[in-house]
Amino acid sequence: MDYRLAIDKTILYSKYFSFPLTPKETHFWLISDQVISFQKLKKYIPDITSKDAKYRQKLTKNSNKKELLSNKLVDILRLIPGILMVAITGSVAIKNAKPNDDIDLLIITKPNQLWISRPIFLLFLSLFFSRRHPGDNPNKIKQSSFCPNLWLDTSDLSVPKSRRNIYTAHEVLQIKPIYDRHGTYQKFLLANSWSSKYLANAYQKTKSKKTQNNTKKSLDSKLIAPINYIFYALQFIYMYPKKTSERVNLHSAYFHKIDFSKSIQNYLSNSEVYNQKATRNH
Repeated sequence: MDYRLAIDKTILYSKYFSFPLTPKETHFWLISDQVISFQKLKKYIPDITSKDAKYRQKLTKNSNKKELLSNKLVDILRLIPGILMVAITGSVAIKNAKPNDDIDLLIITKPNQLWISRPIFLLFLSLFFSRRHPGDNPNKIKQSSFCPNLWLDTSDLSVPKSRRNIYTAHEVLQIKPIYDRHGTYQKFLLANSWSSKYLANAYQKTKSKKTQNNTKKSLDSKLIAPINYIFYALQFIYMYPKKTSERVNLHSAYFHKIDFSKSIQNYLSNSEVYNQKATRNH
C-alpha cells in the first residue's frame, strides 16, 4: 500500500471542509480499507502549522459551546421512553463548527416507536430550545439551533447501500452520543461495519470489541406498531407537499436536504492526488 498517497487523500478530503488535521487525526481518519498503525505512518504525515492550530482552537471553542448546550437535552430525553440514543452529528461532532452552524442530531428509537417519539421530542425541543424548521431562512436562524435531521429505529440502523460512500462513512464514525441506552451506539456501529472499507482505522478505534445482541421485538413493540403506523401516516401526509430529496419510511427518516456526497466525489475525482496511481514505494 502507498502510505503517502493514502495520507494525501485523507488531507485532501479534510481540506474540502476547511478542517486541518493533526498527525493523530490524519492517522485516525486515514482513507484506507486496511488498519495501519501510527508508527508506520508518522514519518510521512506532515505536522499541523501554527496558523492552522490556532484556527482549530477557534473551531474547537465553537464546537464545545454547542456541545455543552446539547448536553442539556439529556434531562428531556429521559422523559421519552421510546428514544434509545441521541447523538451530535456533522461539524459539531468533529469539532469543526462555525459560530452560525446548526447542531445536527441523530435520534434512534425502539422498534415501531419512531413516529410516536418524534412529535414528543420536537415539542420539547421547540418549547425549551431553538430549533431549525424546514424552510427556515438561514440568515434568520438563531445561533446553535438544533436540527434533528436523521431518525432511525433499531430495526433499520444500517445506511442504505445507495448512500454508502466516503462521505457517509465519515458521518457514521464521527457521531458523538450524548444519550445512549442499552448499547444502542455500538449496535449502530456494528450495523454500519461497511464504513471500515473506507476508514478502517477510524472504525476499529470507534467500535467496541464486545459483541452486541440484536434488538428483539418485544410484545409491547408489536402492540404499539399500529399506533406508530397511524402517526407515520399523519406526519407523512403533513410533510408530503414540502418533500424534496428526503428519504422517509416507517423505520427511518433522512431529512438532509443537501447531500455532499456527489460534490465531494467530484472534488476528489478532479484532484491530482486521487488520479495518482499507487506506484511509489513505502
